[in-house]
Amino acid sequence: MARAPLPLVPDLHAMVLADGPGQPVVLGHALGLDHTMWRDWATTQAGCRPVLAYDQRGHGQSAVPVGPLAMARLADDAAALIDAWGRGPVVWIGLSMGGMVGQGLAIQYPERVRALVLAHTAARYPDAAQPIWAQRITAVQAQGMAAVVDQVVARYLHETFRADHPQAVAILRAQLLACDPVGYAACCHAVAGVDWLDALHHIACPTLVLAGALDLGATPEMARAIQQRIPGAQLEVFAQSSHLSPWEQPAAFHPAVEAFLQAADLA
Repeated sequence: MARAPLPLVPDLHAMVLADGPGQPVVLGHALGLDHTMWRDWATTQAGCRPVLAYDQRGHGQSAVPVGPLAMARLADDAAALIDAWGRGPVVWIGLSMGGMVGQGLAIQYPERVRALVLAHTAARYPDAAQPIWAQRITAVQAQGMAAVVDQVVARYLHETFRADHPQAVAILRAQLLACDPVGYAACCHAVAGVDWLDALHHIACPTLVLAGALDLGATPEMARAIQQRIPGAQLEVFAQSSHLSPWEQPAAFHPAVEAFLQAADLA
């Protein structure tokens, strides 16, 4: 459904992708992408529920920050967006960086969140991961997104999927290359520094945690660590998915999310 952008919050580009009588949903995208990564899923929600997607700071058509970002700032953005939309509390569905924002939102602004879907995400990275993030930031700052695009594509989509779906690979590459390197580096700082793990027990809303068995960046073990700390949270691991299960395994992702919404009386 083509719609005009909503001028809800300064510096953030937001779009309503679907509408309907059900619980409002806000979507948080992965690092390096933008709100369009959710269009296929949002199409399934037409007539069911209102769905708002936005470009996180530093991405898409939203403002590019000056200097590093913290994950708490991105959670503040999400809370401001929900308040401006006026449809809260919402179901937050976030993938990767979007899942990290969702955790922070539910911890810092619990009254804004009705339920959470945390897909392919982490609550904390081990110390051994920090040099990897530092190298990625340095490469992007020096050479732009072309320096990391192949690495990220290989992380986001597993090898068999890439071989069978060259058009999806081309779309992903184009989105990544279109990302502003300054904004990407700023959000890499936020992602590398995410540290919600010890506060997850404060999350009281229904929560579904999703992971891919082939995901090397947000492993099933990281997902399990989140699920075990959020009271009552559910965990589902998709066997044939890496990092972008809405693209790789829509026939698994879509029913899993819909079943969660139904079971939590969120339809």
